[in-house]
Amino acid sequence: MQLPSPPKRKKSLFLSLALSLAGFLLILFCLNLYQYLRVKSDVASSMLQDINAKELGGLRNFFGTIEEKLTIVGDWGKNGVLDSKDTVSLNKKFFPLINGQQRISGVLLADNTGWEYFLRHKDDHWLTRITQPKGQGAIALYTSWKGPEKSLSSHEKPTRYDPRKRPWFHPSRKSGDILWTSLYSFVETGKKGITASVSWDSPKRKISYFVFGIDISLEQIQQLMHHDAKKNGGLIFLVNATENSILPANKLSGKENAIDAKKLLAPLMDQWKTAGQPVLETIRFSYGSQQWLGSLQPLVRDKTVFWIGVAAPEKELLLNLHHTLFRIDLTDFLVATAGGMLLLLMIWKNGGFGRSEPMKVDPVVRLHALINQGEGADVEFKSTVRTNLNTGKTGKEIEFAWLKSVVAFMNSKGGTLLIGVDDTGRITGLDADNFENNDRCLLHLKNLINQHIGAEFSGFINISLLSCEQENFEREDVGEKNVLMIDVIRAGRPVFLKIGKNEEFYIRSGPSSVKLSPSQMISYVLQNTPSRKRA
Repeated sequence: MQLPSPPKRKKSLFLSLALSLAGFLLILFCLNLYQYLRVKSDVASSMLQDINAKELGGLRNFFGTIEEKLTIVGDWGKNGVLDSKDTVSLNKKFFPLINGQQRISGVLLADNTGWEYFLRHKDDHWLTRITQPKGQGAIALYTSWKGPEKSLSSHEKPTRYDPRKRPWFHPSRKSGDILWTSLYSFVETGKKGITASVSWDSPKRKISYFVFGIDISLEQIQQLMHHDAKKNGGLIFLVNATENSILPANKLSGKENAIDAKKLLAPLMDQWKTAGQPVLETIRFSYGSQQWLGSLQPLVRDKTVFWIGVAAPEKELLLNLHHTLFRIDLTDFLVATAGGMLLLLMIWKNGGFGRSEPMKVDPVVRLHALINQGEGADVEFKSTVRTNLNTGKTGKEIEFAWLKSVVAFMNSKGGTLLIGVDDTGRITGLDADNFENNDRCLLHLKNLINQHIGAEFSGFINISLLSCEQENFEREDVGEKNVLMIDVIRAGRPVFLKIGKNEEFYIRSGPSSVKLSPSQMISYVLQNTPSRKRA
């Protein structure tokens, strides 16, 4: 007895799928081959920039953290939080600022009269130096501390030291400006390093301005660079372009003799300066019989005192590239083949295509899900944008109420704010706010965020205006209601709510937005920064 042949539909389906699979594999192979040839021909921009972006991330994050600390202390000074006459009060502020921060050599606070407070951690205790001008010189009071309020010993000695003559001391400039010095020797330790400082106008009559600085020794910078240099086969180095100095983080070895890093980098630096000091632009140069590739970028963004560079032999980069791309291409090919065969078997067995489309969550469905979830650490309800429902009038306190929530979400783990929903989860809409139209409403929100939080944080906020109905809503104005859904993600750096001349810091604590005092804020920021968690 002859077995029945498969239906023609299945034969046609099998042939179509087989041809589609073959075409897919051919396209995949061609794309990978094209990618290989393209990346191979432009290996400098693909490999060296990857090293700059990934391997030097920790170093850039460290200096970014230093600028954040300077900004915080600058805000303290502008708001009159720092009392230069109370050493214990300063200790309470600055001990937590550098506690566990092994990369920070010390901090300084000085004013234009020549007074200075200096703090550093030494062995198992803290050391402060208070400098007071006296006659043609000054008196330095050295005190050892076990804690902010517990002194161990102290002594005085005359000195000709004047903080106003140090490289980091500068008069009050534009608010928020941070100065990075060139390489110089620290007074207390004699070690070379750099200092980042910020200044602000003094509210006191006898003092014109204050300057606060953070010292970072060259030795600590080298340790950070050396840690990153172990991860790749290239050479990481630090450049002070103004002083024409080069500091390699590690040494390279050739086949016969050790490579002199400074001689190696000399032709790279010549070409880089001739080209106008480009950022992350690949520069080709020769050393001995080898072709090398190098690129540089500023150590601190938007400032060009110090540059971080990476250099590597072209031959080694190409060798690594060959192995990596071949492994990726083979893996992609095998995965695509196995997946295609599995799909073919499933279709052959079922006799047809099982259509499925990616699931997209409707915003209105998500809105009701959030309402059912209720208020918590990442969800909050507000009835209106600007109108006080008790008085029927607009009020800044209503606007600040939801702005606090936005700031708290950015300083915590993010969350969603729903405006047009009351505390019970009932959709009330935005009618009470009396906006002319939806565009006016959205523009009003954008202006408030730019004015009281900052336009630079708009990328962390997504605003959606939804139109929906409230079921079982026993009122005469039943119908579609507008609700604002404001999704906020964590900013990763301190965000403040600006109210007049004041700045307030909020975090989420359960279903509430809690305002922190300056001391609470610095502790919270330090505990939630990457450098603090590593320490």
